Amino acid sequence: MKYDGQRDQFVPSVVNWQPGDDTGNLICPGATMDMPALANAVHGHEPSDPITGEVVAIRAGYATDRTIRSTAASGGVTTALLTYLFDKGEIDLAYCVCAGNAPTEAKGRIVRHRGELNQIHGSTYHPADFGAELTQLVQGGGRFAFVGLPCEVAGLEMLKRKKPELAERHVLSIGLFCGGINAYGGIGYYLEGFGIPWDDVGEIDYRYGPWPGHIRLRRKSTGEQVSVPRIHGNSRWKILRYVVGFQGYWMLPRCRMCPDQIGDFADIAVGDPHLPRFRQRNGEGFSAIVTRTRRGEETIRRAIAAGYVAEEPLSREELVRSQGYTLDNRRHCEAYGRVAPWFGLKYPNIKVYGALSRSVRFRHYKYAAVDLMKIALPKNKLLRCLYIPWQVFEYLFITFAPRVFVERLSRLLRNR
Repeated sequence: MKYDGQRDQFVPSVVNWQPGDDTGNLICPGATMDMPALANAVHGHEPSDPITGEVVAIRAGYATDRTIRSTAASGGVTTALLTYLFDKGEIDLAYCVCAGNAPTEAKGRIVRHRGELNQIHGSTYHPADFGAELTQLVQGGGRFAFVGLPCEVAGLEMLKRKKPELAERHVLSIGLFCGGINAYGGIGYYLEGFGIPWDDVGEIDYRYGPWPGHIRLRRKSTGEQVSVPRIHGNSRWKILRYVVGFQGYWMLPRCRMCPDQIGDFADIAVGDPHLPRFRQRNGEGFSAIVTRTRRGEETIRRAIAAGYVAEEPLSREELVRSQGYTLDNRRHCEAYGRVAPWFGLKYPNIKVYGALSRSVRFRHYKYAAVDLMKIALPKNKLLRCLYIPWQVFEYLFITFAPRVFVERLSRLLRNR
């Protein structure tokens, strides 16, 4: 993968291949995602609950190591589990994304001992060269754990079907809940509101400090460390800029047209439990933990018993509620496929669980149209003056439900 400044993201760069050559085995979960086939391959069947996916157990938790917990994006469970696996000699290496010294340096790396795990803390909301060391992982040796976004975990499972020897070395996969990746331009748009040009941004941590965290970055020009709020502690105007920059116009189109938000094909899936009862706990981070395979459940139980992870109850209903309306929307991805051509967007070859195909409703088409319209708009400065007024209109009126309108207007006035 190489960074393409004109397209504002990483794009494939194919080497040693000429037009007319055999394409060989092409594995790309971005282009093709067959959820039923993957579910059958990984779990032996489609999930009985198509919203949560295959579930062995659901719980909340956090790393018992206070340093890991305080520097993590949420509860530090991913780092705690990898630490446990290294300490117990169950893995020889782990594959994770490391942020690097600048946004375009974020890449997938092989981590060979627990001392390197401090490089994987936090979240990466911008594009990364995930496959940077993937060839070394596939062609090398050693038992490994794999940490990735839902699409990346799906790609690993697709690859294991082609390479059984890789499956024999694979000990555990940890899937990270994903709300979508944003092009660099969207993050730059938000930071411009604080007088920070995007080309002056070095290291950036999107989840620094007490959970759910704020943005901390280093300015290249001065070396100064700067802290920027996200939602909490921010002004109404800046919150709108944040939503525009991070959750709408600059999201990668494939991320908007994605059926898997919560890591269906991982052994263990983790993410933020956005619920009041966790927000009110003095900024201490928590993770929602969904075990999807027996080996995932056995691993988390051993880590809890060994004192690496602490657990708390979390119900199925709380899990779904903590992910907001986007979980329902993305599961009903077929609505996006039918709307995408209206805006000149290409829909990937995605097949969802059978139960979801039978439950698409008008609201799914409505949200699909709103989401894809924003992505299709040209990102020029003449149109940017319209982004925030439209965001206010969408926030207040798009559901056309009086109760929701009153609730959202109240939140807006109370700066919530």
